[in-house]
Amino acid sequence: MDLMTHFRVILANWWRILLASLLVAAAVFLFEARKPDVYRARTVLNVQSGTVDPGERQSENDAFWATTYARYGGTQYVVSRGVKASGLDISTGTAMDRVSVDASGKTGFITVSATGPDRKSAEALARGVGLALVRFVGDQQSNALQRDLQALNEQMMLLQSQLATLPDGPARDAVQRNFDALVGAAADRRIQPTQQVFVLAGARAPSSPVAPQPMRSALLAFAVAVVVIGELTVLAHAVGDRFNRSDDTADVTRLTGLPVLARVPKGDDAEVVESFRSLRTNLVLLDGAGHPRTVAMVSANPGAGKTFTAVHLARAASDLEEKVVLVDGDLRRPAVHERTGVDREPGLREVLQGADVAASLRRVEGSSFLRVLTSGGAVTDPSAVLGTRAFRHVLDALRAVRLVVVDTPPAALFSDATAIASQCDAAVLVIDVQTSRRREVRSTVESLDRAGVNLVGVVINRSTRVPRAAYYYR
Repeated sequence: MDLMTHFRVILANWWRILLASLLVAAAVFLFEARKPDVYRARTVLNVQSGTVDPGERQSENDAFWATTYARYGGTQYVVSRGVKASGLDISTGTAMDRVSVDASGKTGFITVSATGPDRKSAEALARGVGLALVRFVGDQQSNALQRDLQALNEQMMLLQSQLATLPDGPARDAVQRNFDALVGAAADRRIQPTQQVFVLAGARAPSSPVAPQPMRSALLAFAVAVVVIGELTVLAHAVGDRFNRSDDTADVTRLTGLPVLARVPKGDDAEVVESFRSLRTNLVLLDGAGHPRTVAMVSANPGAGKTFTAVHLARAASDLEEKVVLVDGDLRRPAVHERTGVDREPGLREVLQGADVAASLRRVEGSSFLRVLTSGGAVTDPSAVLGTRAFRHVLDALRAVRLVVVDTPPAALFSDATAIASQCDAAVLVIDVQTSRRREVRSTVESLDRAGVNLVGVVINRSTRVPRAAYYYR
């Protein structure tokens, strides 16, 4: 399906899409309106880092530690202590679902957010988790200081024991210098700046709940529904416009009101040949057709197989040892000369301009009774040329021939097919169950009926149903 057809289907069904989308939006609105209110409170913490490495800016260092501590803020350890600090009667799991801790970009700020069924519970949980994170960072810094001092003290005690046993001299002086360095290091560690986290803004929740928001949800659902339902409508149109492959004969007959003269399978050559013999016989014996001498092969869409059908029908008819002429009436994209292996010019165009018909016929190799009248040279306005009396004169000039099969361009795209079929004794509609679409086929049948075309039957191309003859061959 091309883009224009895609939008055409949507425009044709706009009110259905709009109505369905409104129903979806109304259902979402009612569903959201029944949900309990949810409030959100936020508290902001500020991180101030201690020492900064050479070449590193203070803001970058603060942002690094803010990101690090924000990860700790969402852990079960901190949240569980935040629940205790809040005084709320909720489990740690429930609190973790309600709490989120995030670092604010490249700054040293941490935002603790918490939700609750009312403002007070949301504020209490946000406040409790914020204080728990502050205490966690403080405890972490204190524990780090104690570990570092303990390691220094252990080394100092070892050096003191050595000083007590060493006599005066160079060895004692070296140990004393090491001991004095450790004392200085311990003093420096005690005064070294550390990372600190403190509450910058207390927990506050707005007076209105953050959820549910039925109107916003309904508008979003409406926008999504318009897109989704529109695409589903296009998909249903594409799928529903196809023929039923499992029962193609009945489906085609119901749609067109015409008998199926032959089903051409996708099988081997023997089955295909037999299907065209069946078509040949049905055309001869068809009630009310008056034994047509000139037959136009038409199709709604390109690629349905009308040229394939025209060539094989002409070959099957010539097997009866009667004169058959295959005329390429598709002056837009002629293909008969390629399928039969003959020269394209001169052909129908030259005959329409006054050339002799008999001299323009080409003999097909391997068949003594089949002749081909190719399309000839290119034509500027094929519809005008084929709609004149000149084409009828061509058909009259072939009156001595038992059967004239005329190939045509797609009827849904060009009026050439209607112009040709209206001048022939009968027309056969070719439908490909894989590529033909029901609406195009129905429109083509109606157009041919209005033009007075004697549409006698249908050929189903690439039928999935195996003809009965195939079982005999097997």
